[in-house]
Amino acid sequence: MSSIPTEIEVSDESHNRAEFEKVRFECIEFPKIFGRIMVSDFAVDGGKGLIKIGRNVVINSSVEANPIGGFKSIFVFKHGDGIIEIEDGAGISNAIIAAYEHVYIGKDAAIGAGAKIFDTDFHPLDFKERMLNINIPHRPVRIEHGAFIGADSIILKGVTVGEFSVVGAGSVVAKSIPPCEIWGGNPAKFIKKLERKADAL
Repeated sequence: MSSIPTEIEVSDESHNRAEFEKVRFECIEFPKIFGRIMVSDFAVDGGKGLIKIGRNVVINSSVEANPIGGFKSIFVFKHGDGIIEIEDGAGISNAIIAAYEHVYIGKDAAIGAGAKIFDTDFHPLDFKERMLNINIPHRPVRIEHGAFIGADSIILKGVTVGEFSVVGAGSVVAKSIPPCEIWGGNPAKFIKKLERKADAL
């Protein structure tokens, strides 16, 4: 099999690099992307968010890359100081990640098909504030080392998912999950503990 990139792959990489250039972009190694990503900048202050990517990051961003859920990976910014940080070895599959402040995806974390991670409510509840697009609730989100977010789950503002923890498919997570636990449901609740292996990478 030839290792020479196809015309589609070259076109996709050109598209993806152009999308990252819409905001501030830093990477140690350009991620392996299957399909075409989308970067949306809705920063209320007119600034540009920051995407930081480590080594060996894999992003599925098409139905063909993962038909289980979602249709592409989308990075959204609601504020110019927003940061989306993705550490070494993380995998993202047709997910939506939205940052007003900071969304952190830890080393070897897995973000399942169609998952959504939001550090903001996008809009205030008060009508006048909503019309003025001010006082938008937001708190950082952290997905720690080795955590796994199941397909079609939603992670809401202020949540930390601890190391090696697993969020069941279709869950809505509104409060933080300790390390090495399985949570699931809407709202997500504790299911059981996981044994942390001594030889975990």
